[in-house]
Order: sequence, then C-alpha cells, then structure tokens
Amino acid sequence: MTAGPKTLLVYADGSCLGNPGPGGWGVVIVEPDGTARELSGSDPATTNNRMEITAAIEALRAVPRTASVILRSDSEYLIKTITLGWKRNKNLDLWRALDAELAGRNIRLEWVRGHADDPLNARADELALGAARAGVAGNARAAEPAPASGSSAPQPASLPTPLSAAEQDLARRLTPTLRRGEALRRCAGCGRLFVGAATADKGAQTYCALAECQLKARC
Repeated sequence: MTAGPKTLLVYADGSCLGNPGPGGWGVVIVEPDGTARELSGSDPATTNNRMEITAAIEALRAVPRTASVILRSDSEYLIKTITLGWKRNKNLDLWRALDAELAGRNIRLEWVRGHADDPLNARADELALGAARAGVAGNARAAEPAPASGSSAPQPASLPTPLSAAEQDLARRLTPTLRRGEALRRCAGCGRLFVGAATADKGAQTYCALAECQLKARC
C-alpha cells in the first residue's frame, strides 16, 4: 500500500533513559490533507522495546479503525516481530494489546532507518525522548520532601500559547513538578518549551539552554 489521498501516515517511536529506566513514546500522525498532530507519553520504569510497542498501540488508538494507515517505525523489534513472526518472549501484555489494535485494519507496517534524514521519524524520536526526560523530572520532584508547613508552594506556570497537542500533554505532566519561581516558557530561538524563571520582568529568560539559542541570546 502506498500513501494516497485517503491514507494516514503514522510514525511511532520509543525511547528509554537506561534499559530499564524512565521511558517515553512519541507519535506523529499526518492526516490525508497534510496536517499533522503529535502525541507522547511516558513511563517511569520501562524498557526501550516496551516503549516501541506502546508507541504503536497509542498511534493506532488515535486513528479511526476504518482508516487506511501506513505505520512507520525504526524499531526492527516491533516491525519484524509482526511482519516476520519473530518469537515473542517478553512484553506479552503489550503484544496482545497491539494485536487487538491491528486486527481488521487496512494497515501496512514499514521499517525506517533511524537518524537517516527522515524529519517525521526524527520528530517522533524527539517526542519520545522529551517524554522520557519529562518523566525523569517528575520522578525527581516526587522524591523531594514535602515543603514545611507555612512555606510557599511552587507558583503555577504561565503557559505560552498557542500550545500543540503534544505541548499541552507535556505541560500537563510537567507543571506539577515545577519548583517555586519556575514556569514553562517558549524559547525565542528554537521555539521549544523550556523551564525558566516565572517572572515576567524585562530580564526574564527568553532563550533555552541549547548552545545555538544561547549564541543568539548573547549576540
């Protein structure tokens, strides 16, 4: 099946910081009219393979069962277990869930080489890694002792707008982890969300910590 005017093109990717460790999944769905939407999520204790399968499950849950779909992933484990019948020794709960999502669909699964100049695959990878890192931040915040009675609680984030669906999900999960005086801000250099000072003063941080953005800030 080739991508046509009524075919959804879906990229799914998983990431794990350590294996096992905190993980994340990312999905990019390109609608027949060319518009794209993004999804992501995290798991505090998982494996890379589990996140790869989860990405495919969540991708399919997000599209109509009647839609024609091309699902692409850079995980040979995911694609070849399905298309070539590789033996399933682990993650049987997720395989059952994925089988249920695949059943009865008009779908083609394609393996793509990771980090090979496919911008949509790169974006799915970026979403997965970002979700994994957000999960680490959440775990670190949860491990901190509760503030002493009478101390100030973290201030709510002043969220930049507009937010994409993926950014809304990220903001929802990250906001409870913010410390006092922190807020989500949008980088004036790369346009991504980052954690910065909550103040709106003239000197408030407007560039994230990426080297390219810091160069813009200092030139």
